[in-house]
Amino acid sequence: MKRAIAVGSSALGVAAFAYALAVIGLTNVQQAVARVGWGFAVILLISGLREAAKAAAWTQTLTGTDRLSVFHAFRARMAGEALSALLPMGFLVGEPAKARYVDDRMPFATAFSALMLEYAFYGVSLAVLAGVALVVVAPLRITLAAIVVGAVVLPALKPVRRAMEPLRRFVVQEPMRASTVAALQATYHALAIAETYIALHFLNVAGATWTAAAAFELLNRGVTIAFKMVPMRVGVDEASAALMATHLAINPATGVMLALVRKLRVLFWTAVGLLAIALRAFRRWASTRSSRADRSEEIAQNTRFLTARSLP
Repeated sequence: MKRAIAVGSSALGVAAFAYALAVIGLTNVQQAVARVGWGFAVILLISGLREAAKAAAWTQTLTGTDRLSVFHAFRARMAGEALSALLPMGFLVGEPAKARYVDDRMPFATAFSALMLEYAFYGVSLAVLAGVALVVVAPLRITLAAIVVGAVVLPALKPVRRAMEPLRRFVVQEPMRASTVAALQATYHALAIAETYIALHFLNVAGATWTAAAAFELLNRGVTIAFKMVPMRVGVDEASAALMATHLAINPATGVMLALVRKLRVLFWTAVGLLAIALRAFRRWASTRSSRADRSEEIAQNTRFLTARSLP
C-alpha cells in the first residue's frame, strides 16, 4: 500500500511539474534565465541555504530519544514542498508527506508533531517580519492598528491559544532549543530578503534596495499563504509583483520578471523534491524485493533440510 502511494505521488508530481512548466512557458523561462545570467546560480545557492535552515529548525523541535539529521530532514522537506507547490491545496498533502518520508526513522506522529511545532515558530516569525515591514513602509496609523490586532486580539482567540500552546510549552521546557529554532527562522527570512535583493540586482533594477526586497518578500509570503489552492500560484505571483513594483516606482515588467525568476527557483527545488520521492520509492521497492528473496531462500533451505532429514 505504501509503495503504491509513493509511486502514485511520484507520477502525479511529475505530471503536475510538466503542466506547471508548460503553463509558465519555455520562452518565459529562457527570458528570465537570460536576464539574471549566472546570478541564478547565486539565487539557487541562497534558496538552498534557506531550505536547509528550515530543515535544521525541524530537527531542533524533536525531543526525547528521536533524532533526525539535517540531511534527511532536508530531503523530506524538499519532497513535501514539491507536492505543496504542484498540487491544489498542496499544503494538506505536502506537510504530512514530509513526516511520512522519515517514518523509517521515527513514528509518523512524532515527526509530524515536531513539524507542526516548527511551523508554529515560522508563523510567529512571519508575524514579526510583517510587523517590522509595516513599521518601515506603512503609515503610522496602519502600523499601530496592526500591532494592536496582533498583540491583543489574536492571542485572545481560543483557536490561536490552542495552536500556540505546544509552542509555549516547548519554549518553557527547552529554552535553548527554542532559541536555536527562532534564530534559524530569522535566518530563513533574512536569506529570503537577500535572495530577492540579489534577483533585483541581477535584473538591473535601479531601485534594487533592501527596503524594496523586504517589501517584495513580505508580499510573496502573503500571496503564498492566501493562494495555496492555486498550484505554483500561476498568474497570481506575476500580478501581485507587478502591483508592488508600481508602488515602489519600479517598472511593472520587472516585477513580473522577478516573479518568473522565483518560479524557476521553485521549479528547480520541486524537481529535487520529486527526485527524492522517486528515489525513496525505489529504495523501498528494492528493500521489499530483497526481503522477499531472502524469505524465499530461507524457505528453500528449510525445505531442503527437512527433505534431507526425511530420507532414509
